[in-house]
Amino acid sequence: MEVMSDNKMTAVSVSEVSALIKACVDAPIFKGLEVFGEVSGFKYSGPHAYFTLKDKYAQIQCVCFGAAKLYNPKDGESVILRGSLDYYVKGGKLSFQVSSIQPVGKGLLFLEFERLKAKLLEEGIFDEAHKKPIPEICNNVLVLTSKTGAVIRDIVTTVRRKNPVINIVVKDVRVQGDGAAKEIAASLRRVDKLGYDVIVIARGGGSLEDLAPFYDEELVRAVYAASTPIVSAVGHETDFSLCDFAADKRAPTPTAAGELIAFDYYAMINDLKVHMDRLSRAATRNYERQTARTRIAASNLQRLASSFYVKRTNRVDRLMHDMMNAVTKKADSLENRLLRASDSLDKLSPLKILMRGYFKVDAAGKTLSRVADVKVGDSIRATGSDGSLKATVTEVSVNDKK
Repeated sequence: MEVMSDNKMTAVSVSEVSALIKACVDAPIFKGLEVFGEVSGFKYSGPHAYFTLKDKYAQIQCVCFGAAKLYNPKDGESVILRGSLDYYVKGGKLSFQVSSIQPVGKGLLFLEFERLKAKLLEEGIFDEAHKKPIPEICNNVLVLTSKTGAVIRDIVTTVRRKNPVINIVVKDVRVQGDGAAKEIAASLRRVDKLGYDVIVIARGGGSLEDLAPFYDEELVRAVYAASTPIVSAVGHETDFSLCDFAADKRAPTPTAAGELIAFDYYAMINDLKVHMDRLSRAATRNYERQTARTRIAASNLQRLASSFYVKRTNRVDRLMHDMMNAVTKKADSLENRLLRASDSLDKLSPLKILMRGYFKVDAAGKTLSRVADVKVGDSIRATGSDGSLKATVTEVSVNDKK
């Protein structure tokens, strides 16, 4: 059908263009072709296989109906395919329908990776002695991967199933295509300085070309130089990238990486409760033992104290008795001395002397002790035991001094 546009040019429909392409592709020249290339992304869908055949400059999609009856190549393997070109008009897709597959050896990309692997192996990049242990308890984890893929969901889901407290930080990077390896390596060098417990480099499965960034020499050397423990979780379980060999630990899948980095929080809490119960029981038993020992010791101490008290009390009683006796004797002795002194003083009393016939003589209010102290005519008073008298001195006679 022809359509006239505003500028009066003739246009054809999409169907006419597709029919033309289909007619060209169905030409005998495109039947029974043999094509050499490298297999990538080989996978089954029911009984049929789909993959890409590529070389350094181009690629074409291939379909193999009933592939189970034919040789099944591995990704990266070089093969010769026999078949015909086909153009699917409704979907607008060109493909190569394969009727036979003949292996001719490993692909160029695979061989290139093998050469790099041998070089790095000789340098010691993959040596076990260089690998750092993954901490048993990781509290802060960084994951280098694409935020848009299923990989990070698998890792987070796996970790959270075991541990709700681990801090998981995602650094979004490209994991496929040109420049992906340099981006991952640059990000790794930056986050390596941030003090994470472990860094996980993760990507889902894919063809050898899809996983090519993880075979890159710059990234492998960055993994080797990192000071933080590195877990590599790239591809499926059967995929082994050079990043896997350089990492401190390889996880077969991203899910396995989640299992590896997550300590079982719930099991730890349960173990802690069990240990706390054991400690509590042990502490209770020890307390009871110590209490019993304390009671026994207190009883023994009380018995010893009672015995000591009785002995000391008896001794104190004896000492008090002896002291009282000594005091009594001393008091009796002092009392006797006092009585004797009192008798002596009593005998010396002026009254006693007067009672023996002596008189006390005063003159002018002064007691006379010498005859020479008075003269004739002085008035004197003589006091005896039964009274006193006054007299006037009529004569004084003093003994001569010798």
